[in-house]
Amino acid sequence: MKTIVVFGYTGTVGQYVMSTLSNYDCVVRGVSRNPKNWLNTGKNNQKVSYVSANLQNPEEVESACAFSDCVFLLTATHPKQVAYEKNVIDAAKKTGVKRIVKLSAPDIKPHNLVEVSAWHREIEQYLEKSGIEFCCLRPYAFMQNWERNTFTIRKFGKFFGSMDKAPRNYIDARDVAEVAAKYLLSAESLPFKYLTLTGPEAINHYDMAQRLSKATQNKIAYINVSPNQQLNNLVKKAKVPEWLAKHVMELDNLAKQVPEPREPNIERILGKKPRIMNAYLQEVRDKFRREPLWKFW
Repeated sequence: MKTIVVFGYTGTVGQYVMSTLSNYDCVVRGVSRNPKNWLNTGKNNQKVSYVSANLQNPEEVESACAFSDCVFLLTATHPKQVAYEKNVIDAAKKTGVKRIVKLSAPDIKPHNLVEVSAWHREIEQYLEKSGIEFCCLRPYAFMQNWERNTFTIRKFGKFFGSMDKAPRNYIDARDVAEVAAKYLLSAESLPFKYLTLTGPEAINHYDMAQRLSKATQNKIAYINVSPNQQLNNLVKKAKVPEWLAKHVMELDNLAKQVPEPREPNIERILGKKPRIMNAYLQEVRDKFRREPLWKFW
């Protein structure tokens, strides 16, 4: 029975990795800086446990990795992400971890088009040199990222962006988690070191507005603005940190410059069809429904 350590178990993908692994014959240990809340999978499952670790503290990271076989490596997108993930790789090597499955980002060329992509390339190179067996998963945009737009959609029936009609490929985070679980649990050598993951469709924002309108039975519109105005919206109105706002803008600009995939590869990997955007929107439609006007009077 393998013991698998999951870093970032409260994140978009990490929570699904935890819940997926909890259904298999393995021991799962979730790691977070402040694990205040257990996931539902951990309340009555004796194979699931949680520990706290400060990723800046090598001793705490080593303690989190101790007596484990595999690590799922995921830390939040942050200017210190490279340092944090290198600390995890060092700890995994020191404690005898045999395999790391890392959540990475698409391999953008040139790398300077998206700064965060360059961060992931640096971490991948460090992982290559560690001597640990590994696989880096490179998914495109998560369907679940749309939940970041719920505020303006619920309040005003609008969402904003600067992508014009450029389509973006979306993949369900649960499909990514199932791929991660497959390679964490595999008894055989990993067939890939790097694996790009694509969803079933590339969808532009105008199309998404129509899909959201249909799912919620509310009129929802996409408002295309200039890159400068969108950056100002993110920093001044949404209070997004400037480095993160610039990252969002880089991704929007990338979608306009480099066509994204339109075909999925999930079925080839998992042996089943990928989850689709329309089904996801039906699941979460209540999060996007307009709030009644009387709430603002």
